[in-house]
Amino acid sequence: MIKRNMSNFDRLVRFIVVLLLVAILYVGEFDGPIAFIIILISAMFLFASVTAFCPFYKSTNISTYDSDDYL
Repeated sequence: MIKRNMSNFDRLVRFIVVLLLVAILYVGEFDGPIAFIIILISAMFLFASVTAFCPFYKSTNISTYDSDDYL
């Protein structure tokens, strides 16, 4: 089971970054390998935003989650 380790603010920031990256791809500013890298980063950030679990945080024992997080 995945244990939550991200705050709601952290999740919101990552989701906004995903929206910005997808907008950049939609406008067509990048193509080729750069576009593929942007898609991978967006997918990782979207996964983290939806599940509230960041594998990087897990590997470094960081947690921004607080049980009193209301945002």
